[in-house]
Amino acid sequence: MILKRSGLTAPAFRSLTLPDSIGRLLRSATYLFAQVFDVMLPRVCMLCGDPLPGPGALCRDCYGRFETIPGPVCTCCGAVFPSPQGSDHLCGECIARPAHYDCARSAGVYAGELRRAIQQFKFRRGSMLAGPLAEFAANLTGLGRNGRYDALVPVPLHTQRLRSRGYNQSLLLAQGLGRLWSVPVERDFLLRISWRVPQASLSRQQRRRAVAGAFACRDRRHAGARLLLVDDVFTSGATVNECARTLKRCGAAAVDVLTVARTLKDHPECQLLSA
Repeated sequence: MILKRSGLTAPAFRSLTLPDSIGRLLRSATYLFAQVFDVMLPRVCMLCGDPLPGPGALCRDCYGRFETIPGPVCTCCGAVFPSPQGSDHLCGECIARPAHYDCARSAGVYAGELRRAIQQFKFRRGSMLAGPLAEFAANLTGLGRNGRYDALVPVPLHTQRLRSRGYNQSLLLAQGLGRLWSVPVERDFLLRISWRVPQASLSRQQRRRAVAGAFACRDRRHAGARLLLVDDVFTSGATVNECARTLKRCGAAAVDVLTVARTLKDHPECQLLSA
């Protein structure tokens, strides 16, 4: 679905443009404030509270306890197979119901310290965790190396959710990855045009129905492009699958998915609600 232009622009999609002089002044003030803040209140790890030796949001110990995804995995959706033996191959779900995206990969398991970090990042205004989480995802998946993608596309939030949260965590992750890989980020190309209820309480089938038709592209600027869709956690895959369907209907040649973490059905700490 492409969002068509009309005579009026919806307030939700207006962008604020500041003069260059004001922008430079604000950036300088932000930098000076950060320096004063660091002197008065030394940086501490956002998970354990231990002092940090330099800039950052996480200490080495907490970062080192992030649980990585084991193998083998499905070559399409990235689901982890129960047995550690064998090589990557298609899972039964992807054979029976092919996804709209081409490949989905996650860096870690949504459990332990990684889960704590994502919850702090997502629900407790821990936006400073975007950098280390993006670095973790980049190092463990390697998807964005060697100029593989034309653009990174964050999974969008509906304006109602964006107002309550204050920022889109997927956009912050995409911006961190874009800096690491020197790949442009499309912050307002993919839009969420409908929002019903939080999906945490829904079954797999209910999630699919809830996101059907929920996204739209502004135009066909990425026709023929290879795009990387970025999100924080892969649960049922319903949201990223619907996003990929929308992007391909608007001309994208290929859509891969990168998430920081994913839930594992048999992991004791993961809470995957499925039918």
